[in-house]
Amino acid sequence: MAKALYLDSVAGVAGDMFTAAFVDAGIVTIQELNSLVAQLGLEGIVIAASEVIRSTIKATHIDVEIVGDEWRSCFPGARGHSHHEPDNSNLALGTALDQHWHVHYPAIEKFLTASALENEVKRAARDIFTTIAHAEARVHGLTLDKATFHEVGTVDSVMDVVMAAYCISKVAADAVYSTPLKPGRGMITIAHGTHPVPPPASAELLIGLPTAATPAAIQRENIELSTPTGIAIIRHLKPAFTNELPSGTLIATGRGSGTMDLGDYPNIFQISLVEITGTRPALPYLSDSVVEISFNIDDDTAEHMAWLSQTLLENGALDVWQTPGTGKKGRTMVCFSVIVRERDLAETADRILRNSTTFGLRHRRWDRLMLEREFETREEGGRQVRYKVGRTTAGEKLKEKIEFEDWRGAQ
Repeated sequence: MAKALYLDSVAGVAGDMFTAAFVDAGIVTIQELNSLVAQLGLEGIVIAASEVIRSTIKATHIDVEIVGDEWRSCFPGARGHSHHEPDNSNLALGTALDQHWHVHYPAIEKFLTASALENEVKRAARDIFTTIAHAEARVHGLTLDKATFHEVGTVDSVMDVVMAAYCISKVAADAVYSTPLKPGRGMITIAHGTHPVPPPASAELLIGLPTAATPAAIQRENIELSTPTGIAIIRHLKPAFTNELPSGTLIATGRGSGTMDLGDYPNIFQISLVEITGTRPALPYLSDSVVEISFNIDDDTAEHMAWLSQTLLENGALDVWQTPGTGKKGRTMVCFSVIVRERDLAETADRILRNSTTFGLRHRRWDRLMLEREFETREEGGRQVRYKVGRTTAGEKLKEKIEFEDWRGAQ
């Protein structure tokens, strides 16, 4: 039977809360999580779980216990500095340490790539970290290779991401659903000063995702409920957003908790695994659902229609194409097809109706099968060129193709 994973951000989401929920549900064991430490080649690291009570509800809390600083040798070039030492290149998200370390994104990428993690886990972990790095780089106006992490770059947060990637791989859900994310409210103080919630990196990561207000039962005026790591994990999963369990049979549920006690409101992130009707896809490919928007135009210029296509792509459309045809009264027309994620349907439809000559459009839902895609940079003829590589979910390479812009530049 097919499985659906339902994620409920009861009190937001963080990396440790995400993994703790899988442990609480009995889907992943502490022994499995500790085996990841060895696969990463780290020393002095122990993953521990404890039972906690949050507003009378039992939940699981995960701790990454660190003994010594041997882990720092895994990240060449990492350096430390005081909170009071000016460093405008930092992409700090805040830390309680008086002396903290920061690590450049390429060092984390290299570390994960060289690890003994299973390919599926490795790819998920790299994708999550890349997502965070892009957000941090945009916020601070830096290139990706200059992105620098503080506590996200230290071993506890590396473990948070890797453990979450392992949980995702272990459950192997055929569909993922999530409630809207709860960022929090008020103001918080981080390494770069006092910022509104969500702070800059979290706000960047939340673009395009549905959010929900902080529950009134949470009394704190200033509170961050969802962390950048937690938001990046949800982005990686590309869930369909809903406020109810999918239909089927509930087979497992678990609750992960953060460190805060919110009084009468449970500080938990909850997961549910649901067995749904239908047969699990036998093919080793990614699957999801998208919406195709279609509309016809017979009274516009080629220049404006080209602009419309580009605008839609720049604002979240996954693909746009035009097909010539003959319409009413024998007029030559163009049939537009636009592929978007379900969450982007309303915004894209509004943009089309406001910026095109059409008076109406159609939309329908499609299920997709896809190869996993990754990019490899290779040196050819003294130049760096990128190849797009397509793999199955088992890691089998099926095809590759040089990126056209890189190929053109190499000629």
